[in-house]
Amino acid sequence: MDNIDTLFKNHSFNSRLLLKELKQRGVTLLPIRKTKLVKATFNKHCEVLYDIYTNLVPYTKGIIIDDKYFAKQFLKSGEFNVNSGEIFDKNHKKDAVIYAHKIGFPVVVKPTTGSHGENVFMNIENDKELKFSIDNFLSQFGPEAYFLVEKQFEAKEFRIFITKNDFFAAVERTPANVTGDGKISIKQLIKAENWKRSNPRITCLCKIPIDNILLSYLKKQGLTLSYVPKKRERVFLRKNSNVSTGGNCWDVTDIVHHSYIKLSKEILSALNVPFIGIDLLCKDITNEIGDYRICELNNAPGLSLHMMPEIGKARNVAGALADIIFPETYES
Repeated sequence: MDNIDTLFKNHSFNSRLLLKELKQRGVTLLPIRKTKLVKATFNKHCEVLYDIYTNLVPYTKGIIIDDKYFAKQFLKSGEFNVNSGEIFDKNHKKDAVIYAHKIGFPVVVKPTTGSHGENVFMNIENDKELKFSIDNFLSQFGPEAYFLVEKQFEAKEFRIFITKNDFFAAVERTPANVTGDGKISIKQLIKAENWKRSNPRITCLCKIPIDNILLSYLKKQGLTLSYVPKKRERVFLRKNSNVSTGGNCWDVTDIVHHSYIKLSKEILSALNVPFIGIDLLCKDITNEIGDYRICELNNAPGLSLHMMPEIGKARNVAGALADIIFPETYES
């Protein structure tokens, strides 16, 4: 993939995975100067790509998918299970606190747009933590920003990728964590884990960032970076499971119960888009569908989660996308 990495060095890793797949199929790729746009051509068929965004997803559907509140309301209207949540702004911080009491702690505060779990405050258990999280959010996004207050649902977290061609892949994700050896501190364990993930980088796993969210989560557990975990003691470092913030990820495609595959197809059909990434929360994905929540939808879902999982079989989601963007390359 070196030539793709060099030619498209300013593009995301996911974008380069897709571009590599397209190039292998004989698609001509032309970067448009000083942009992250790529003109992709096969015979007389031309597409313009931005990351893994294409014109195959209608504009209005893209807005719904990319906005966490819009997606929640759309899914709710289709009688899919979502976490209770409402949006507020700086003028309604008191209303946000009242609402949190109404739905019950713990709650989550997050932006209505964005990805990678950035600026998502989880495990908020009281008024003081909620007010702090809201102020922190507004300091990051500005006083005019809307924020979402949502009921936290305790369950395992899964990312599902599904296409109109019945391609299906799923991974389970867990929050960033380290396991003690009884000798070195949490900070040293993080440093060692980050080195292992990068030398060489052969999976989708990213480095574990040491930030205020991590420090705050340790503090809630009565821990600091200098704490030395006992041998085989597992310490979780944050609540959200995003791989971009150090989470772990393994493929579970072959053990997903057919009822969850059916659910995924129903969501794809309701949106009437060619593919979708679905963040699913449930207790057990291997058994008949039970109490679940659709956490978020993804218009440009990460490809590396499925193509380079930490554990399990790699799934060629880039190929599944290429089949949709340039179906003639699949037929040829």
